[in-house]
Formats: sequence, structure tokens, C-alpha cells
Amino acid sequence: MWRGGHGWRPTGRVTGSCRSKCCIEQSLTASSGAYEVMAMMNSALPGLAARLRRQASVLVIGLALAASASAARATSDSEGAVPAPESAPHDIGVDAASQPTGAIDAAPKPEEAQPTAAPAETPAPEGSASAVPAMPPLDTLRAAGPVGASMADLLAETGAGRLKAPAPDRAVLLAFYAGREGRPVWIEDGRFTPKADAAKTRIAAAGDDGLDAGRYRLPDQPASSEDAVATARADVELSAAALAYAREAWGGRLTPGSVSPSISSRPDAFDAAAALGSLDGATDVAAVLDGFNPQHPQFQALRKLLVEARASRADVTVHPTIPGGKLLTPGDDDPRVPALRKRFGLSGAENDYYYDSALADAVTDFQKAQKLGASGIVNRQTLKALNFATKPKDETALIEANMERWRWMPRELGAKHVFVDLPAFELHIFQDGRSIYDTRVIIGKATNQTPLLSSAINQIVVNPYWNVPVSIAIKELAQGSLRGYEVVDSRGRVVESVDWEAVRAGKMRIRQAPGERNALGHIKFLFPNSHAVYLHDTSSRSLFAKSDRAMSHGCVRVDKPLEFADALSGDQGYNGDKLQKMIGGKERGLGLGTAIPVYLTYFTAKVGDDGRLETRKDIYGLDERVSAALRGEPLPPIKVESLPQIVRAKPKPAPTEAQTASAAPAPQAPRRDGPGAWLARLFGDSRY
Repeated sequence: MWRGGHGWRPTGRVTGSCRSKCCIEQSLTASSGAYEVMAMMNSALPGLAARLRRQASVLVIGLALAASASAARATSDSEGAVPAPESAPHDIGVDAASQPTGAIDAAPKPEEAQPTAAPAETPAPEGSASAVPAMPPLDTLRAAGPVGASMADLLAETGAGRLKAPAPDRAVLLAFYAGREGRPVWIEDGRFTPKADAAKTRIAAAGDDGLDAGRYRLPDQPASSEDAVATARADVELSAAALAYAREAWGGRLTPGSVSPSISSRPDAFDAAAALGSLDGATDVAAVLDGFNPQHPQFQALRKLLVEARASRADVTVHPTIPGGKLLTPGDDDPRVPALRKRFGLSGAENDYYYDSALADAVTDFQKAQKLGASGIVNRQTLKALNFATKPKDETALIEANMERWRWMPRELGAKHVFVDLPAFELHIFQDGRSIYDTRVIIGKATNQTPLLSSAINQIVVNPYWNVPVSIAIKELAQGSLRGYEVVDSRGRVVESVDWEAVRAGKMRIRQAPGERNALGHIKFLFPNSHAVYLHDTSSRSLFAKSDRAMSHGCVRVDKPLEFADALSGDQGYNGDKLQKMIGGKERGLGLGTAIPVYLTYFTAKVGDDGRLETRKDIYGLDERVSAALRGEPLPPIKVESLPQIVRAKPKPAPTEAQTASAAPAPQAPRRDGPGAWLARLFGDSRY
């Protein structure tokens, strides 16, 4: 009914037994209220009857539809809806939106190993009790018996006896064991299964993978099959150790960006739930654990050399260091003689300090082998060689650092990809695992390091502008001439003057127009990244003849860019000949139909075709920082190039009258021209 000042309110009631009847009652009630409004309007304002009648008709339809929808919702809510079951907890340490892109060797695919969701429950018949929601994981374990209850205590968020593991791992383990209803994975009848023994043996050998086996706590055999607490702890601890090993074998021990801000490489996301599922269903658990390590040929070759290097170090006899001192000549008495005699495996009493002929012959033979002066005299050079030889070169740290960086690479590099080897100053295009193109590159200086990253080349730009980075503009252009450059404001308009503070603030920029003298040459290859770097041509071609080519501001200069384009995008219609014909015009961007993966990498150790270790200079000091981080030590500093301050000359104050008078030139004596005066007047003074 119409209620003055309050509008209408339906009086129909939802009965729950007849949805259509309820809707009709609501609609009729709303309609009657609307027609009462029409009647009142017709009697009061006859001239508006037709217009109000049309508006009221619209109102009737709208109110009827609204009432019908409201009744349907009320009926649905009142007829015993079943609450959705609680979903299993996610791995809070892994972004659900970024699942691994590379397959786990010898393990099920992540999506296959994910715990399956419970099937949707059938709604209870009308009048019956609603279905009971699924229990939380902790309650599920506690209801599973003594072993399950002990597992719940271990995996709870709080409690004195909880498992010492990262919170994300505890959450995944909790969901995993709740899904198994507390059944152990590794223990049967109170004893470790052969599968458990194989897992423990493989994890204990983590040092051969460049990892630290001491980081994974391996449990002891439970003392008694009747001890539920011991059984639960042993099983959960082995699962936690296997999960921790798998995580570090997959993505490394370090966060790449913590080593250097120039490192943007990121390993593929690790799926902890899938890892546990693959271990649970494995018939060869050692192979599954091994499969979490990178399968790239170079990683596998480095791992083999690491094992050999450690074995060879174990066989090396470490000799005592010979202390420094005066020249040691045959026939001398010196307290260093016993140590020197021991160094060459000669017998003699500890208190016998006499430098005899037998020792002199051994020293002479050593000097010949080291290509030193074969005099038998132990001088500074001989002493240095002796002590260096007692400490064989340890390459294990170098190998481990490079293996760690391999873990930051994607598992699948792509059938065709660009591999930039920064320490070797080389670029390679690989197709199906084979290099199809190689060329030289120039990379960033130690103070302007080329970043490490993974991306994909998606655009080629011909006749590019060079937008000068702020650091280069401030350091190299602020104090000199801008001839050959343009000044552009924030709207992209070329302006006549430059405000260097605006350039520093990013409100104004300097750019170089396309042309022969452009620093980027005639072509550049773009790929998305946060460092604003790319591959490009250069106008300074002579620099490629140098052996040490770390001399750019961070971008990678390619020796023969048109040949590179042939190999890169010739099959997409952008070969060198076509790009050559475009050179000389306006800037032109060419999008690639298929983006090609590109990797800017930093490997200072690789295994050659002969199986031997090849090393490169650590130009950016990253080996030292990675090794220090792996040892848990402070990282050595990074060489950085800071922006210089723009020094502006202060205006000089106006001179006083006294200063003006003192600065006036003194009267000069009359000049007398000599015989050569006319030459001075013609060519100028020749004093310089």
C-alpha cells in the first residue's frame, strides 16, 4: 500500500513452497501500489495524465522485475544451501600465478602433482540437515590417531615442539600430511623403508651438487615402533629435508638480487606441493631428487668437475709453509732446514739445521722444474714458489659460484634463443642446442655493469634515436658542448636551452638524432627489462679488435648487427638485406611476430670440449660476492659510478672604485721598434 512520505512496501510473503506464487504476489502488490499513484496523479493534474501514465507503466515493469528477482533469491537462500568445503591451504611461499615453466625431470608435472580438490557435495534433500564442512588440516591430523596427532603438533604454527622449518614449508607439509590422513611416507612398522634410505643417501651427497648438505637435517631411525611421537617426527623431518633440498637444488641458496642490484635473473617458481607429490609417488626417489637440479649440459659438466676437484684435493699432501728470512745457501745452518727437508721428503733430525748437499740437490731440481735459477740457493722467488706449490689451487668455490648462477636460469631456454656470454665478450644464437651464429660484443664497464637477466627480443628499431641516460648526460655532456644532440622537454618537444637540474629530475632529456655518428649505430634490438638496456650497433667499430671489451655504459654492442639480424629474424622476414635498405630514413620500429628469448649471462667457469675447466676474468667481482654469500660472510663492495655534482660558478660581486683604480693598466713606456719589429707586428709575439 502507499504510505505517505515512505513509498510503497510489498506485503506479499515468501512461503518457500511455491516460488512462482510468491513472485506473483510480490508483483501484484507492487503493481497495485503503482496504479494508486497513477489514479492520484490523474485526479490532481489532468494535463499530465498521458505522460505520467507512460512513466508509471515503466515503474510497474521495473518494480515487478525487482520483486521477482528478490523473491527468487530469498527462496534460494531459504531452501538449505550447502556451504562450500574449505579449500586446502596453498603454499604461501609460492606465487600461485607463477607456476614453474620448466618440467621437473623424473617427476610428475606440477599440475598433475597438485592435491586434487574435493568433489562438489550434492545438496541435501529439502528438510534434511546441511552437509558438514571439511575439517581444517590440523583437526584432520589430530583425528587420525596418535601418529597424526603428533604430526599436528610438529606442524602447528606455535608450540614448543613444532618443526624447525620455514613457515611456507610447514604449511605445505601440513596440507600434504592432512591429505594422507596422517599416514607416514617413509616409515613402515617403525622402520625406515628402502625408499627412505635412498632419499637420505641422496640428500647427504648434496655437496656434490654444489649445495651444503649440513643445511638438511636427516633424522635417525625411530627407537621404537610403538613411539608415535618419534615415528611422526622422523617421517616429517625427512619430508622437510627432502623438500628443502628440492627447493635449493631447483632455485639455489641465494636470492639473486641480494648479490647485486644488476642481477635480475630469476629461477622458475618452485612448486612445493608438486615436489612433495612427486616424492611420494616416486619409485626411484634418488632420481626424482636429482631431477630438481638443472639439467643444462654445462651444469652437469661442472658438477662432474666439482666431484673430481674435491677428490683430488683429498689426495693432495699439504706441506708446511716455509717462513721467510735471509738467503739460504748450501752449507748454512738455519732453523728452516728441517721444514725444507720435510717439504722434499728427506730424512733428518728435527734439530739438524745443516743445509747439506742432498737438500741442495732437491732444491736445484725444484728450481729447474719451476724454471727458476737452478742455483740451490733458497731466495725470495724460490721460497714463493715452494709455498705456492704447498697450497694447490682450489677451484671448488669458483665451480660452486657458477653452479649457483646456473640455478637462476630458466629450465627451458627455448628451441631458439640468444645467449650473451658477458665474461667472454661473446654472443651466440642457439637452435635446438647447437650454436648457429657467434659474434663479438662490447659490454658494460665494471662501474657500469651490464645486468644479468632473462627476456625476449620483440622489436627491432632501424635508425634509432639515442635517448641519453641521465647519468651519461650529467657526467659527460653537462660540462661540454651539446653539438649533435637535441634537448627535449617532458612533452617531447625540441627546445633550444637545457636546464640540467630538469635533466637530473627526468623532466628534460638529451637525445641524439639518427645518423652515422649516432652512438647506437643504425639498428638496435629491444627486449623488455627494468634496466633500459638492449643490443645495438655502434659507430665505434675499432673497439671490437680489443681483447678486453668491457667499455660500454651497460648496453651490449654487437659487432655485425645485420649478420646478427639474418640469424635472429631472417625467418620472420627481417633479414640483413631488408634492414640495410631501411637505413638512412626516419626511426622505424619493427615488431617481431615471435619473440626470441635472450639471456645476458655471467659464467666465469665453463667446461671445454676436452672436459677441462676454462676460466674467465671476474670483471664485475660477482664470484667473490656469490662465494661470500654462500659462506654467510659480508659481501665485498660493488664498484659504482656516482653522478657528479653540477658546479655552477657563483656570480662575482661588482668591483669597488678602489679595485677599479688598482686594476687600471699602468702607463707603458714608448715602444722602440727594432730591426725585426715588423715581423712581430705581422705574425704576433712568438714567446710561446
